[in-house]
Amino acid sequence: MLKEGSWTKRALQVFGLVVLLALVFGFSQRMAEYTRLSNQEEREGARITELVATQAYLEGQIIYATSEAAVEEWAREDARLSQPEDFVVIPLPPPGTTPQAPVAAQPTLEALSNWDAWTQWLFSGY
Repeated sequence: MLKEGSWTKRALQVFGLVVLLALVFGFSQRMAEYTRLSNQEEREGARITELVATQAYLEGQIIYATSEAAVEEWAREDARLSQPEDFVVIPLPPPGTTPQAPVAAQPTLEALSNWDAWTQWLFSGY
């Protein structure tokens, strides 16, 4: 038979072991969460650095796009505008040639096998 004092001592030991295990498991969970959050912080920090670089590049592009140089470049190259002091040259084809109309490329239909036709019909929604 167990004595009264040894039973309480045994109960305190079990209780202490349960509390110790709860602390160890709680600590390990917190360490796992800390590791996960640290990794996420590193990934987000790299993403923020990338976004800051993109923002700086785009701000530079905006500054250039609103400058006189960009307007001048667009007017001369894309819109083919000229200033009054410019000497405009319009190239003409050699005499005796007939200009050809540009031919639009015709899309070619690809012949599908039965298997491909069925899978396309079943899985692509049309």
